[in-house]
Amino acid sequence: DDSSRALVGAIVTLTRGPDRLVQMDTTDADGRYSSRFEPGTGDYLVHVTALGFRSARRRVQSLAGERDLVADFTLGRDLSLLETVKVKADKPVRASNAPSPYTPETGASERWSDGVNGRVTPGSAGDVNALAGTLPGVTITPSGPSMLGAASSSNLITLNGMAMPGASLPRAARVDTRVTGATFDPTRGGFSGANIDSRLSAGSRDFQRRNGFFTFDAPPLQMTDAIGRSLGLITGGFRGSFGADGEAIRRILTYNVALDVGRTASDPATLLVSDLDAWRRAGVAPDSIARLKQVASTLGLPVTGTGVPAARRRDAITWLGRIDDIRDTMRTLSLTTYATSTKEGALGFGPLVAPASGGQQRERTAGLQLVHGQYFGLGNRILTQNRLGVSQVHQTTTPYLDVPGATVLVRSASDAAISDVAALQLGGNPFLTTDDTRWTLEGSNETIWNARGNKHRFKTQAWFRGDGLAQIGRPNAMGQYTFNSLADLEANRPSSYSRTLTQPDRRATSWNGAVAMAHQWNRSRYFSMLYGGRLEANAFGEAPPRNSALDPALGVRSGIAPSRVHFSPRLGFSYTYSRAKDNGNGTNQNNLGQFYRSVMGYVRGGIGEFRDLYRPSTLADAIVGAGLAGSTLTLSCVGASVPIPDWP
Repeated sequence: DDSSRALVGAIVTLTRGPDRLVQMDTTDADGRYSSRFEPGTGDYLVHVTALGFRSARRRVQSLAGERDLVADFTLGRDLSLLETVKVKADKPVRASNAPSPYTPETGASERWSDGVNGRVTPGSAGDVNALAGTLPGVTITPSGPSMLGAASSSNLITLNGMAMPGASLPRAARVDTRVTGATFDPTRGGFSGANIDSRLSAGSRDFQRRNGFFTFDAPPLQMTDAIGRSLGLITGGFRGSFGADGEAIRRILTYNVALDVGRTASDPATLLVSDLDAWRRAGVAPDSIARLKQVASTLGLPVTGTGVPAARRRDAITWLGRIDDIRDTMRTLSLTTYATSTKEGALGFGPLVAPASGGQQRERTAGLQLVHGQYFGLGNRILTQNRLGVSQVHQTTTPYLDVPGATVLVRSASDAAISDVAALQLGGNPFLTTDDTRWTLEGSNETIWNARGNKHRFKTQAWFRGDGLAQIGRPNAMGQYTFNSLADLEANRPSSYSRTLTQPDRRATSWNGAVAMAHQWNRSRYFSMLYGGRLEANAFGEAPPRNSALDPALGVRSGIAPSRVHFSPRLGFSYTYSRAKDNGNGTNQNNLGQFYRSVMGYVRGGIGEFRDLYRPSTLADAIVGAGLAGSTLTLSCVGASVPIPDWP
């Protein structure tokens, strides 16, 4: 070439004259070529071409009868200026289905739990309801958290997006909890109140981490007011929690586990042991309590008994664990397990209740979740996830004494605001006899993919959930007496008596399902829109028996279990008007706690329709209380028809 370097791969075309016979050759590593013509004529046309160089052509002739002819060529570079070509494309983005505090859901009213470590007491750490109560918009009520005034029964507690059978997690568990009051994602449903979702992530692939807590509650170090001291609200006990995560098998299996063990104990006020001020504040004079004990002893009415504790104690153990198969990054497989066991005594103890009227409760919970994810499609950027979860809660409550209960009404001067009638509880507590088993089966498939980078995100879902309950036992099987005064009790003259004679076992199921599709349009980092629809179907597994006598009498139709199929459209948006460079997408974690840098300066909103799940308890009472043969049968007596009790 023109830089004196040998040109390799140049194409040489030789044409013999005058018959135009053509031969071709290619230059070697030294830039040489050769060709032989038989017979030769001594007159040839040589043409040389090479990519990126100007071609050359020359006539070569034999002037003195030479048999070997030599022709050398020097090719100059062929440079040409092209017009500017601009290529623009969106970088493909692999789909993900992992909620994060750093990527807020479009239009949603939600908050991830963060703040100082002491935002809840050590004894309440891990209680998802207590954590939810620390967030704006959530009010703690006696029945549970309430989101913006909604009933606590409209809440949905989930673990990794699936039904969670309990409401307490180990304190040492590495989980993130978010509370959602309104979501415009059609693939999320089953609640019209708050969704309290705890996320247990996979174990670390880089570190082996351990953490632990131990809390000891010393009653001498606790302080309360006079009322609290009189009621025995000072508690003692301990709680230990241990967590660990990391790789169990190098590049094969990771784990994230936590175990929690605790005990609390207190000395509650009762009719037998209490501060005099506690009785006065409850509306009963101490001399009335003394007379009640004397009369009960004379009648043989039990106020305590064998196995009845003097103190309240609660023992609890909680387990949470997850293992992940990490051999293939294009496929995910995880197994999450959850289990609790609690035992609590002295149920119902109070300053106006005899210890014999209390009981104890045992509860065992177990849950399992299996998640399988797979990437497929062009570039393995489409994600499909299959989820399956099953859980069961078994709760038994038993009274300490299997004898009838007695309620005695007394009226005496006290320190209460006004002198009023107070009810004293003696004997057994037959209403504590319950054996309750509840189960949940849930499954779903979700498919997510992106288009034009991450400007468009599509998500489809098919979901089902089944719930069932079985309640065995006959509350109030021994009966409950009521006495209008201490004089009536002394005369063994009850004013009323109630008892449940028969009650079938309460068994019921409910089924909920949905298919949904959502499209999220991210126009820019400041504006996004989420819309789609959710088609829901709900049904009860059983219906109450038909009462043919009731239908014409009231002009109604009995024996019906409602079902429904309904479409719910949703539309939400988020607009961030703050253009601050450091707005959102950050976290600060130190000894004080963990703090997320939430996005500030935004407007969000939307419209949608939200409905609760069908729950089996809705029709359980109607199924056993239809007024037909074999239904619940109760006996109520007043006046002269009240049977005379024969206390043991």
